[in-house]
Amino acid sequence: MEIEKVVMKSSILGLLRTFMVEQGSRLGYSSSLDDDDEETGCNSIPNLSFQDDKHPGSILHSINMMRKNRTFCDVVLQVESCDIPAHRVVLASVSSHLMELFQADTDSKESIISYKLNGVFEKHAVEKLVDYAYTSRLELGPDEVKSVFVAANQLKIERVVKVCGTHLVNNLNIENAIDIRALHGISKDKSLVAKVDSYLSENFNEIVKTTGFLSLPCVQIEVLSQSEAEMKMVSGNSVCQLAFDWLTRAHEENCFQDLVEKTHMLYLALDNSLQDCSELPNGDIGDTELVQDYKRLSRATAVAIGNKKKKKALAAAKPRIIMYSRNISCNSEELETENNGRIIAATELKDLMLLGLGFLSNRPVCLSVMLRLNTNSGQNEITEPELYRELASMASVKCGAGCANLNGSLLVCGGYDRGECLRSVELYSPANNEWRALAPMLEARGRFNIAVINNKVYAVGGCNGTTELSTVEVFSSEKGCWERVASLPMPRSNMGVCNVGDYLYCIGGFNGQVGIKQCDFFDPKTGKWDSIAPLKMGRYQSGCCGYDGKVWAVGGCDGWNNLTSVEVYDPKKNSWSYAQPMSTPRRGCGLALFNGKLYAVGGSDGTHSLSTTEIYDPVKKTWLPGPDMSVARSNVGVAVIGQRLYAVGGFSGKTFLNSIEFLEEGMEEWNTFCIKDKEE
Repeated sequence: MEIEKVVMKSSILGLLRTFMVEQGSRLGYSSSLDDDDEETGCNSIPNLSFQDDKHPGSILHSINMMRKNRTFCDVVLQVESCDIPAHRVVLASVSSHLMELFQADTDSKESIISYKLNGVFEKHAVEKLVDYAYTSRLELGPDEVKSVFVAANQLKIERVVKVCGTHLVNNLNIENAIDIRALHGISKDKSLVAKVDSYLSENFNEIVKTTGFLSLPCVQIEVLSQSEAEMKMVSGNSVCQLAFDWLTRAHEENCFQDLVEKTHMLYLALDNSLQDCSELPNGDIGDTELVQDYKRLSRATAVAIGNKKKKKALAAAKPRIIMYSRNISCNSEELETENNGRIIAATELKDLMLLGLGFLSNRPVCLSVMLRLNTNSGQNEITEPELYRELASMASVKCGAGCANLNGSLLVCGGYDRGECLRSVELYSPANNEWRALAPMLEARGRFNIAVINNKVYAVGGCNGTTELSTVEVFSSEKGCWERVASLPMPRSNMGVCNVGDYLYCIGGFNGQVGIKQCDFFDPKTGKWDSIAPLKMGRYQSGCCGYDGKVWAVGGCDGWNNLTSVEVYDPKKNSWSYAQPMSTPRRGCGLALFNGKLYAVGGSDGTHSLSTTEIYDPVKKTWLPGPDMSVARSNVGVAVIGQRLYAVGGFSGKTFLNSIEFLEEGMEEWNTFCIKDKEE
């Protein structure tokens, strides 16, 4: 009887199951049941998915009400003796600064932790930011935006910083422009800085009349000229820029207050920079009675300002006019990064009186410049001053580029900029101070070099931004295009490249793992590469140059250490030997034969980019210190054109460079200016 009941029950369940499957099939549901359903007897039910769009707002509202009622609050921000309660998790979600602060106190056993915010924070600004964290809304009056911008920048609330900064810049006027440019944190956004600087420059004649400008600290400068013609032809913008360059150097060595307490008398030195007259050599053409009086006054009051780093005083230049080839408001990123300050605008108030606005360590400064004649009674004036202008810059920033002399012009190929390796090729004419583009290389190449043999340019190896290259290409001026030749035996970047006679040499380099010892040479006649004796020490980023029929490999890196060591290859013996090491370890330096001596230029010591140079004297067989460049340059390109050694591009340690400078035979200073043709 029990068996019959079980069978009957099973039959009923089977019929019910069949009915459900048939009905499901009719309604469009799957007619199959999985094993679990068969075992458990459960129905197949679809997933439930629900998006509650009101939930985020509801949660924020609830948490905000808890904050106002001080429910579950675990942190108190103290600003101006006022307490602002909040929840750490909420504040940390919008402020990376507070996130770091709270994480440092994760071991604290206090239920409520207090943090005192000092310095740039204002109470109402912090309250507005806390409200923003809980409501996602920011409502500010016109007078509140600046303080909230400053507080948000300090707390690293980036979205608020961007919104407030954009609002401020979009509402510039002559009364607030200087204050906005000086706001703490505004200089981090280069696009905002460029807009403010442009506004200040365009409206400077009106801004100089405002109370804000007239209340700025003012540095008073007299710039001496040796002829009236020089004074009349001078470019006001260029003089103010040179004066501000001097002020920037002086500020590195002196208290700012010392700079505004006296009038500074400056002269144009041989390196085209302005220098303090208290350091002008005795007996120089510019050492007049006027300068001698200034020297006596300087000795009585303080030491010379702005010249402490000079190895020796520079003579005054003969009368000449500095003609800047760019507007002073351009290249703001490069100037402010390099000099920790820059001049924004300048205007001529009246004859021989100039007024400028600059920012020194983000501090607005008024620059008052007066041009003054510097001649002794009875001294004849030179009425035809030379015209000078700044060296033209490359079209783009780059380091690790190939540089060489091509038919008396400076050729620069490829290189690495802020984001990629380049194919571009530029040619600089020293006679015209102009750059022009040539046919691009077949491949993008950075961290490589070039050499010229019989008017043909060979670009060897390098990196395309992803992998090291073994490819080689050649440029012919006659054809005006690049062609491939035989590849290197192995891919590599940051190798030394030079020619000795009609042979092309590739020395060491980096293969993606270590500095390598392998060296190879290329014979253009056979079109083949052959290996030569390996280096004694694997090295990459070394300076490489042909000298006295031999190959010199200077400095570099072995993968762990920057090197001072120098190796010399003798093709006749097919062997390397060590030469006298440099005094400073250098990787990424430029090496060139100039004035019968080897010049190692710039590079990096592993910590800083270098502006220093070293000169190898083949007679004394030792390295001697040479003149410093105007800016530090690692991975710098060098080439000799005529009687000048050029340093090209590179990385300053802070920014990539598109500028060039040169050292001329018989001169002891690197130069960033060239003579301007009077017929131009």
